[in-house]
Amino acid sequence: MVNIIVMGHGGYARGTKENLEMVSGVSNNMHFIDLTKEDSLDILEEKVKKLLDEFGNNQVLFACDIIGASPFRVAAMITAENQERYCTVAGLNAMAYMELAMANEGDVHALAEKAINTTKESVIKF
Repeated sequence: MVNIIVMGHGGYARGTKENLEMVSGVSNNMHFIDLTKEDSLDILEEKVKKLLDEFGNNQVLFACDIIGASPFRVAAMITAENQERYCTVAGLNAMAYMELAMANEGDVHALAEKAINTTKESVIKF
């Protein structure tokens, strides 16, 4: 099973979770970590590593709000240590999160590609 960690600034992760609860439900493999104003990068990294310890050897997809920002950097540094086990993406939309909540098949890299493609395909102009 691939575990998914949604990470972001302020209430991003909490808001994503609440959105999923209303629309599609939240899968047991989805976890949510917010970087608050009070958190340092060390505190954020501790939160992430504590959660990773619970996952054993399962693969992990980090889904961050903003590329290059603090949550992304923490996730990317962890991913760089083991790219077979971890993958980091940023900028996913609600449709991608709903798909991740409902379908968790394949390896971490296939799920990342699927989520990215869903985000691209679900943006429209009316």
